[in-house]
Order: sequence, then structure tokens, then C-alpha cells
Amino acid sequence: MHTITLQINNANALKTIKNLETKHFVRVVDNLEIDSPALPGKRLSITEFRNWIKNAEQTQTVPFKQAQEKWANKRKQIQALTK
Repeated sequence: MHTITLQINNANALKTIKNLETKHFVRVVDNLEIDSPALPGKRLSITEFRNWIKNAEQTQTVPFKQAQEKWANKRKQIQALTK
């Protein structure tokens, strides 16, 4: 058994997948929990996503120069720890 994630952009393709499902060649899993380092965490609903964006927009910003300096210092610390 292999599990894959597909995005189907064509109605005929979706019909073909559904046809394969009725013949028990494939099984469509609607709520698949993906445990992948590329996609960590639980799925977000649209409401949760909108709230996340709203909170991010209201968060205090940091000047670019300050962020550069902070990350340069962190990089030096990490490099010192890994030598």
C-alpha cells in the first residue's frame, strides 16, 4: 500500500479517481493526518488561518537592520557552538 496526496484540477480526472474507488482499486481518504517534517503540525481551518494572519498583522514589527544584526549574532553563537 502507498499513500499519496493529490490536487485534482479537472472534473474528468476526479471522475476517474471516483470510478477507481468504486472498483476498490483506490481509497480516497478525506482527513489524512500528515506526519511530515515538511508539513509539521495539525491542519488549520480557514478560520484559524485567518485568525493567525490577523494576529500577525497586529504584532509589533522589527526594523530590518535590527533583525539582520540579531541573526548575525545568533549565527556567530551557533558557529561557535558547532566548532
